[in-house]
Formats: sequence, structure tokens, C-alpha cells
Amino acid sequence: MTIFSSIEICPKCDSELKNQHDGSVKTIDIAHNKETLEEATTKLSEAIKESQTQSHQFIRAIVGSKLIKEEALRELSALKKRGTIIEFREDGENRGAIIIKMKS
Repeated sequence: MTIFSSIEICPKCDSELKNQHDGSVKTIDIAHNKETLEEATTKLSEAIKESQTQSHQFIRAIVGSKLIKEEALRELSALKKRGTIIEFREDGENRGAIIIKMKS
């Protein structure tokens, strides 16, 4: 259903479709292609921005176990405080990966 031809509304729940997620997980690797700390944080930021306009519910970021992981955790803490993301945690099976829950 379309209202004013630019806003698409779900016919079942009356929510804007652009604000809904599809429950999918986007996986990115920011640590295994010899990224510098700056390149890794840029990749993470770009993935988060991209997911805000797409319908992914989660991002699974492969961060490794050292400096890139520590910097990613600092960045994600700041994004959570700002309300950009809902939460994040280590992937239970892989401590070198972080699961990020996006806002819907």
C-alpha cells in the first residue's frame, strides 16, 4: 500500500516498511585482510550506515582478538550510547566476532 506515493505502509500492521527489518544477518570481516586500525573502523562504520538503510537486523563483524576488536568495542559502546545501535555482544561460538543488533 502506498500513501502519497513515497511512503510505503505495511497493510497488516500500518508501519512504514522502510523502518522494518527482515531478521537477516550481514557478516563483515574487518580483521583478516591486513586492515589497519583506521581501515577496520571505517569498514565497521560503513557497514552500520549501510545496514541502517537496508533491512538487516544484525551485523556479525569478524574483528579478530586484539587491537581491532578493542577499538570496535569502544566504537560500538559509543554508538549504543547515542542510540544508533540497540546492543552488541561477542558471538558465543567465536570470540573473534561481534554480533551487533541494529535499530529496526
